[in-house]
Amino acid sequence: MFDMQKIGKKISSLRKEHNMTQLELADKLNISYQAVSNWERGNSMPDISKLPELAEIFNVSLDELLGGKSTLVEAVVKDNVAECIEANNISGEDVGNVLPLLKPQQVSSLVKLSNLTKISDLAKNINSYLPFLDEDTVKEFAEEAAEKGESIYVYLPFMDEEAVNEFARKAIEKGEGISGYLPFMEEDDVRKLAEKAVERGESVNMYLPFMDEEAVNEFARKAVEKGEGISGYLPFMEEDDVRKLAEKAREKGESVNMYLPFMDEEAVNEFARKAVEKGEGVSAYLPFMEEEDVRELAVKAIERGEGVEIYLPFMNEDDVKELVTLIFKNSRNRQA
Repeated sequence: MFDMQKIGKKISSLRKEHNMTQLELADKLNISYQAVSNWERGNSMPDISKLPELAEIFNVSLDELLGGKSTLVEAVVKDNVAECIEANNISGEDVGNVLPLLKPQQVSSLVKLSNLTKISDLAKNINSYLPFLDEDTVKEFAEEAAEKGESIYVYLPFMDEEAVNEFARKAIEKGEGISGYLPFMEEDDVRKLAEKAVERGESVNMYLPFMDEEAVNEFARKAVEKGEGISGYLPFMEEDDVRKLAEKAREKGESVNMYLPFMDEEAVNEFARKAVEKGEGVSAYLPFMEEEDVRELAVKAIERGEGVEIYLPFMNEDDVKELVTLIFKNSRNRQA
């Protein structure tokens, strides 16, 4: 495969030999100077259509510009790929060498023309080809793999969401798992699959990370109505909705501990204050509270003559010192 760093250095060297600025070269090619800068830093490759222009500007051959000979590059430039493939023994390695220079449709046409799906080295290195193929061609590869009973997970990141949705639906019809499809599906389609899972009495936990918060909130509310556990929903819900569920749990006399990590600090502080008013323990609240609020609870505990050990790990050193001073002061006052 062509080395972008080396090609970039070659372009930079040739430009300087011709006493040209990046902007002057860009103007000759009718592109932005940022594009030229990216080439020279090795961040990107020139479009293959620009290679003949670059070679002409610098008065060099394509081989010299690219640092090596490529029959395929010449064929793509001259638009005679079919003839080149017919006249030459094209391998997967040959195609791999020119991938960074080609547009997705060019890569896809090249793959189809050379029948590379039957070349062993392409099959072994399919991951390196997929980012350069257009989405329709990737889908065709995936369909062929599916027909052979092979996994298509490797193709999913390079397919459009509609195609992934279609494959997921077919997998469900066959009773196959679909967890690998979910990261590449549209949120609304994931939600629909989750709804069908609920209808079948199945868990929806695997769908939750790939749904929008509003949809997760709705599933959680329905689960609560059915008396089902919702701990798996909480990490994917909006903080305010978690707070509302916690309030309902408290109204029913249930523990709110599982909600605390997913609520904002202000809400946790409020729950903690109400727990203190009821004479309930607050140790579970402390890791999720602001230091200032923990300090206030500790001060009130001292005023009630209670220990403050549980608060100390969640306070800063200055506040701890202040508490110690307050404890000694109260102790002397009682002794007096």
